Amino acid sequence: MSTKINQLENQPINKLFYKFAIPASIGMLVNSLYVVADGVFISRGIGSIGIAAVNIGYPIINLTAALSLMFGAGGATLISLKSDDQDFKNKSFTYTIILNLIFYILIASVVFMFPNKIMKSLGATELLLPMVKDYMYPCIVATFFLMLSISLNAIVRNDNAPRKAMNSLFIGAITNIVLDYIFIFKLKMGIEGGAYATAIGQVLSAVYLCMHFPKSTFRLSFDIKDIQWNLMGKICSLGFSSFILEFAVMVITILLNITLSRTEGQIGVAAYGIISYSFVIYRMLFTGLAQGIQPLVSFNYGRRNYRRVLEIFRYAHKFCFIATTIALILIKFFALDVVKVFTHESHLFEYTAKGLFLYSSAIIFVGANFMNISYLQAMDKAFLANIISVCRGVVFMGIGIVILPKLLGVDGIWLTLPFADVLTFILTLIIFKILGINKNLKASSI
Repeated sequence: MSTKINQLENQPINKLFYKFAIPASIGMLVNSLYVVADGVFISRGIGSIGIAAVNIGYPIINLTAALSLMFGAGGATLISLKSDDQDFKNKSFTYTIILNLIFYILIASVVFMFPNKIMKSLGATELLLPMVKDYMYPCIVATFFLMLSISLNAIVRNDNAPRKAMNSLFIGAITNIVLDYIFIFKLKMGIEGGAYATAIGQVLSAVYLCMHFPKSTFRLSFDIKDIQWNLMGKICSLGFSSFILEFAVMVITILLNITLSRTEGQIGVAAYGIISYSFVIYRMLFTGLAQGIQPLVSFNYGRRNYRRVLEIFRYAHKFCFIATTIALILIKFFALDVVKVFTHESHLFEYTAKGLFLYSSAIIFVGANFMNISYLQAMDKAFLANIISVCRGVVFMGIGIVILPKLLGVDGIWLTLPFADVLTFILTLIIFKILGINKNLKASSI
């Protein structure tokens, strides 16, 4: 523990950033590859109807991922803020797992009891419904392992094991890619093959992370007669902004699927499936960077090392700006090539490539928003982080989807997310300015 404390308090910021944020980012990028691999294998092995079916059912997986991010981020932040209290850390660890189990049982039960109603409410037609169910049933069975993997990943990273957290994502991704090829192309299992590949990858990733804890200081600590509801609430409150960031993906997917289904038909839904699969790479990059700075900010903020907190903030934003600028340039010049990786249906090429660029046009603001939300969350400013997250994922997206398509047609649909992210960035600047977030830290560090 003393070595860890010495590193987090005294090691140069750039070295800490590369130790924590870069592995987290690489791990999430690799994690995104198995999402992308599903899209590529399903689209090429089954056709655009396959990717449309997956994209309709995927919001349910997004919901479970959002919940597990909330529990993991909230629990991990508390663990870092009170790094010297082992009993408190054990309780935070235990409640993180319990919350995942409770919500998995609730969601899985509802999905299996009302599959048709749920899938149709998400935009499934009679044609797509059987394929959506074929993909979702195996995925839902294994979703608890996905939730466990996401939450434990955050805790393992905070336990000074960022590379192990990264390796767990490598294991899941590689397993999924290999099995996608075997199940879909070799064994001709269709869309169910993609689902089984994803499920097995999630199980192995979770099992690998569980192997970390017998040798760690963490222990399960649960007494049903003395449940600390306030601690469970604190975990959810601190992690709520992470939930909203991922939940927003579900909201965005449902809103755009329904809008595109009404205005563009199956070609619009299929194009959005390719766009969302492509964009997930960048979203995972920002998620990884945001998760990577959390233990650094939380630990130093908890020990009142405010000067280092500000240094981490500035360094992270500089890195993120460079990364997002490069990403935008790549999208501009290679959007069509990216689309062709997913499909050989020529009528989708130009239509989808244009949509991909418009959808990604505010990527610089996306990266900044993710970093700012994680920064506030890591300093136990959950209320502010939650306001910004809700405005981005629900309020601004809702306004955009109502107004922009009427003004710009299908281009307005693609520009809904950029619209939300630009407004979110402006809102964040105003909040930081009015409340003097960094100004107060700077004054306190003198």
